[in-house]
Amino acid sequence: MNIYDTANQLERELRSLPEYTTLKEEITKVKADSQAFALFEEFKKMQKDLEQKMMKGEVPIAEEQTKMQEIAGRIDKNEILSAMLQKERAFSMIVEDVMKLIQAPVQDIYK
Repeated sequence: MNIYDTANQLERELRSLPEYTTLKEEITKVKADSQAFALFEEFKKMQKDLEQKMMKGEVPIAEEQTKMQEIAGRIDKNEILSAMLQKERAFSMIVEDVMKLIQAPVQDIYK
C-alpha cells in the first residue's frame, strides 16, 4: 500500500470518529449563536496575536495577559463555547496520539 493511501485512509477514519462528529456539531452551534461566535472569534484573534508575538521572542505585556484571561473567563461562562472546547480537547487528544505514532520512526533515528 502507498503511504499516501494510508494517510488518506487515516483522514477518513478521523472524520468518522464520534469525537470528530460531536466537535463538528458543537462548532455548528457556536456559529449559530452570534454572541458565542463573536466571543470565539475574539479569542482566536487574541490567541493568534499572542502566538505571533511570542514567535518573535517578545513577551506579552500584563495588559494582554489580563485581557486573554478575561476572554477565557467569559468563554468558561458560555455553555455553548465550553461544550465546544471540551469536545475539541477530546478530539485533539486523539490527534496528538496519532501524531506521536507518525513521528515515532523519526524519534527512533535520534535515539
